[in-house]
Amino acid sequence: MDRTEGTYLVNHEQRPLRFGEVNLINPPRRERRGLPALEGVLCQTVCTGFCGTDWELMKMGSQRRLDDKFPEGQQRLINGHEGVVRVPAEDRYAVVLIRGGDSWDPSRFEANESYFEYGCDGADGLMSHHGYYHPKMLLPIPEEYLPPGELLGRRLAARLVFADPMACMLFQCERIEDLLMGHNWRLYAARGMNREAAMDSAVTDGFSRVVIYGLGSTGSLGAIAIREKYPDAHIVTVGRSDPGGEKDGFLARHWDGIEYIQTRMSTEQTARAIEEALGGKPRVFIGASGNSIEAEVAFNCGLLDNNGIYASFSLGPRICYDSMPFGFKNHLIFGAINFRRDHMEAAIEMLCSLPMDELVRERLLEDLQADPIDFYRQVYRAPDRALKTIVVWEQALVDSD
Repeated sequence: MDRTEGTYLVNHEQRPLRFGEVNLINPPRRERRGLPALEGVLCQTVCTGFCGTDWELMKMGSQRRLDDKFPEGQQRLINGHEGVVRVPAEDRYAVVLIRGGDSWDPSRFEANESYFEYGCDGADGLMSHHGYYHPKMLLPIPEEYLPPGELLGRRLAARLVFADPMACMLFQCERIEDLLMGHNWRLYAARGMNREAAMDSAVTDGFSRVVIYGLGSTGSLGAIAIREKYPDAHIVTVGRSDPGGEKDGFLARHWDGIEYIQTRMSTEQTARAIEEALGGKPRVFIGASGNSIEAEVAFNCGLLDNNGIYASFSLGPRICYDSMPFGFKNHLIFGAINFRRDHMEAAIEMLCSLPMDELVRERLLEDLQADPIDFYRQVYRAPDRALKTIVVWEQALVDSD
């Protein structure tokens, strides 16, 4: 197949996002270094979710800054990196592993290595009726939840659009564990513990008081990922919405002990409210709001505990701190927005049994087709927007449940 219909991004001040006929390409790609480069398999898009990255890419297009994101030799990018496809040649559904490339570990690619991300960076994504994807990067849905030959249920489809951001948060959790071990194990060794016990204590104590600043998709999933692995973790989430809203209400219904603080106070008041709710200063601070205020609360207001970790998951804001208390309090800042295959596989397995579909709202493909830019404004900026919006591209491939 040479052409399909879908959304694609270009460099243009007024119309950076368009819906229409677009050419398909199928260059050989590697899942990772050491594996063969393979051409893609033709797939049908079943459903797609909309991520803030799509909005940011559209803004980049209006500023004519997309050149580095286009696939090689192209002047457009089919966007979209969340969703489910059907593989006609194998008569099965799959979730696309988004990140690959010529690197040993795509979550830590080195200076002489390369990567691609379907729908984001150098490779076309899922926002089209058809697309080509690396055959080894089409991850199966567990048969326990989708037996062979059955139609994909709508609720399961809605849950699986979170596979990409959930994989990101599972990676975040793993990296924070690694950092807590290396950063703080000597605190516990000084009390007489052997190294293994000291590392275990560094992790469990680190996750005992967690604040997640920003309750969007990634913030919500971060709270869930940590609570699922550390049931005793005390987690406070922070957002702009009134308490009892859709997102914090969802977490409160399904996970006891995840508290919520509204940010409509001064930074000092917000910091005090978080500390009071946690019963102490947070040892892990995850910034996911996309706003520089999160760093002000963590550092300028003295909220982050001594030996604490600031995990930056926001794109855009600058992190500023006073080097004197920062150094003496032994703070650690890290940022990484990646994941590996095992994170995506674990995310798929986890999401199949989580009620994430409650946070999803379906919109018609015809709405996206009629005016994609206005569609994006509603999805990302409307006051009553859903946490996650999806579009079904092939209604015949989804069961009504």
